Amino acid sequence: MVNLLVPGDPDVARREGGLSAQSNQDAYDRTRALVAGGGSSNMRNAGTPVPLVVSSAAGCRLRDVEGNELLDLNMGYGPHLFGYGDQEVLGALAAQLGSATMTGLPHALDQVAAGLVVDLVPSIEQLRFANSGTEAVASSIRLARALTGRAGLVTFEGHYHGWSEALLRVPATPDQRPAGARRPLGGAPGMIPRAHADTWELRFNDAEGLDALFRQHGEHIAAVILEPVCANAGVVLPAEDFLEGVVAVAHRYGALVVFDEVITGFRLAAGGAQELYGVSPDITVLSKALGGGFPVAAFGASRQIMEPLAENRAVHAGVYAGNHLAMRAVAASLTKIADTPHLYQTLDLRAAHLEHQVRAAFAAAGVPVRVTRSGSVMSVGALHHGADDDLATDCAVDRLDFETHRRLQMACQRRGLYFHPNPLEPWFISTAHEADDIDEAAQVLRSALSEL
Repeated sequence: MVNLLVPGDPDVARREGGLSAQSNQDAYDRTRALVAGGGSSNMRNAGTPVPLVVSSAAGCRLRDVEGNELLDLNMGYGPHLFGYGDQEVLGALAAQLGSATMTGLPHALDQVAAGLVVDLVPSIEQLRFANSGTEAVASSIRLARALTGRAGLVTFEGHYHGWSEALLRVPATPDQRPAGARRPLGGAPGMIPRAHADTWELRFNDAEGLDALFRQHGEHIAAVILEPVCANAGVVLPAEDFLEGVVAVAHRYGALVVFDEVITGFRLAAGGAQELYGVSPDITVLSKALGGGFPVAAFGASRQIMEPLAENRAVHAGVYAGNHLAMRAVAASLTKIADTPHLYQTLDLRAAHLEHQVRAAFAAAGVPVRVTRSGSVMSVGALHHGADDDLATDCAVDRLDFETHRRLQMACQRRGLYFHPNPLEPWFISTAHEADDIDEAAQVLRSALSEL
């Protein structure tokens, strides 16, 4: 396994709070004393009555500071197509560490990394690299506004586009979701007042609502941004012809379409969801699998759309954007994707096997469940009452039984299986998940369900 603790001097490790920890709780408490909330992301700190602090990871398994091994279905929130510690990616990064990792100048790797993206993603002719999905999304929105001379932005409930001012919002509760377009609920404390003044929000797959919104406000709308498969609210699939309809109505009024493929890019297909569904957006945002777990992102489009950036008439910056280590990670990850025969068929078959086992386990336990899947991205959430046939295109957040899901997650964690405590967060399958691993996950799930 890749050891995530500090190597070498034990005193250094103790200062880092690693090797001296006697339990997950001890390590978590030590970390929380220094890192606000225990982790550097609110999502990472959500719902942790049973802390889990990782010491190492390899393939599809984690090891915590107590020495427990857990089969992982979260996989770092999805970037690890080939599992943790993939030697082809890590070896390339190790080689780059022997040279410059960041000079602030163009590098020969830039052409290699960008060329692979352009070869794989249908709608991209040129791109810019960034450090995170949030940065890439924010730059895409700024570019769309610069091109159109408009400020308006259309988003969809449940779609997460990072934590920038224009896009971060508090999720709606069921009683706060009236029909039709509305202004998003307030953002996080400390956000600029009226940060969402130019943003409208719709229910995903609401083609009629989108058309009505454009009829009323089309001349003010710069862009529609969406996850083509919503992976941040329970893996919600696009309804038939919905993506095509979004592009058609936006273009009719002179607006652009931004596909946020931070999760779906290189995960559902080599060309992402746009390849899978045969729909090309104007601007595409990529991250996660782009760098195989290394922090890197990109946004790209046609040469015409990227022209304001090419001529420095629009602004995108970042000292570490496109640093040499990130470019090496992109080149290594995308080369392996391009060179792996039947990669997505393999991932789909393994995920389908898991889906079948999960459905059977819940049915045997008599627990209502919502299971949706797109390729190797799957959502599993206990329900308050029985499933309907249309839940694949509806996140059904008001029907999810969050308490039961959390109890199930803790029971599985005690038995050596990890998935996210929030049922809206997806499960991810990698090539490291062999058939035996999937059978093991199903057995743990059946045992945990019997406890409920």
